Amino acid sequence: MNADDDGLSGQARRNREAEEHRAAQDAIQTRRDEAAELGTLRGKMEFARCLGAAPSLMAAFQRLKDQARA
Repeated sequence: MNADDDGLSGQARRNREAEEHRAAQDAIQTRRDEAAELGTLRGKMEFARCLGAAPSLMAAFQRLKDQARA
């Protein structure tokens, strides 16, 4: 009976360890996914910022172009 108990308790321990390992792997993957989403969002925000600056840059280039012609 003791051998069976050791076998069952050992299996239960291994199952708990496997579940903890899966939970840790899931947490790591979640952090990676969040980091990827954050990187994408930062890229979109930077692109939007550049687009916002585009009209003033175009105006400055036009002024330089006009000055060069004058």
